Amino acid sequence: MPKDKEGNKLTWKEFFKRWKEGINGITPLQQLKTQKSATKIQLIGIILGLVMCFIGYKNLWWVAIILFGALINTGVQYLQIKQQIKAIEDLENNSEEMSLDEIFMEDEMKGGKEDGHK
Repeated sequence: MPKDKEGNKLTWKEFFKRWKEGINGITPLQQLKTQKSATKIQLIGIILGLVMCFIGYKNLWWVAIILFGALINTGVQYLQIKQQIKAIEDLENNSEEMSLDEIFMEDEMKGGKEDGHK
């Protein structure tokens, strides 16, 4: 039987309801960091598979070709995720540095509303 943080027993229905609510509350940054960790594990698995293919190259040379393609594809995916994480972190840092007053002052300097009214 599952338990909550306080140690109270939960029904399976309540457990999955809370789990779903928690999953829905994950931020994009948390999702990307999880994807980055999973992609690292995939890269390690592909590299270990390539090592084993080179050890048994007489019978597994064709698997090495497939794994080499997967290594390139997964490597590019890993770099993409790293870039997305950096972009989101930069956005968060910039938005924390800029206060609401500064944002409104910039808007006023640009002329206020876009429709021509001041």
